[in-house]
Amino acid sequence: MTTRKASPPIEDRDPPTVSHTAAGDLSPIQLTALTAFAIFVGEALIMIVLPVFGELPMAVEAILDAVLITIITAPVLSFLLFRPMVEHIAERKTAERSLRELNEDLERRVDERTNELVRANRALQKEIQDHEATEDRLRRTNDFVKRLVESAPCIMATIDVNTLRSNYVNSRLEDFLDRSPEAIAAASGKLLESIMDAPSLRRCRDMIDSLIAAPEGGIVGGQLPLNGADGTPSLFRVGVTVSSRSPIGDVTEVLFVATLVDGCD
Repeated sequence: MTTRKASPPIEDRDPPTVSHTAAGDLSPIQLTALTAFAIFVGEALIMIVLPVFGELPMAVEAILDAVLITIITAPVLSFLLFRPMVEHIAERKTAERSLRELNEDLERRVDERTNELVRANRALQKEIQDHEATEDRLRRTNDFVKRLVESAPCIMATIDVNTLRSNYVNSRLEDFLDRSPEAIAAASGKLLESIMDAPSLRRCRDMIDSLIAAPEGGIVGGQLPLNGADGTPSLFRVGVTVSSRSPIGDVTEVLFVATLVDGCD
């Protein structure tokens, strides 16, 4: 079983060329002149040679004349015309075959590249569809969580552990303490400072510090008085748990939950 030699890449191949032979270097006029000259020389030699044979019948003289002219001119025509022409035709066929192979190889590579691009485009379209579906699920989940948090029977807020400023607070703050989330946002997120006196704020800070030191997944709670907009305190059950960590695992944000002790709205 023979193994077909792999074709070199298209860019590494030289384009097929046809070499110029003796016949290819001569113009039609030059070839005609050479042919006529060969016949002329042959006929002149015959006129010199024929008298050597003496008086011959006309038919014999014609046959001898034809044989001699053929013998003299055939090698000239073969060397200057027929052999170069045959070589030229063979070279042209070789060049055409090489060009055809190059074209077939190019078409094959174009088809392969086109198929690769089609597959890549399909994979990209599927990836885009998957991303869109994931984004839609996340959006619906976030909407559901937001509705759930907003309708929860307690105050919920996310608190930065370093600054104690709130990044988010639900609308139940207004129901329980007559303070709007917008007002807290306008006050640079100072939620705890707005609803707690100094002792309660220190206790809340201690709860957050205890949470940071506690095992992961822990919850720290207690009871704290929270002040309404008019300054009237109400007792709440307060709990904090980790809601966000840094890439190295440090606690950066906690979830603050406060429920009215003597009932929920």
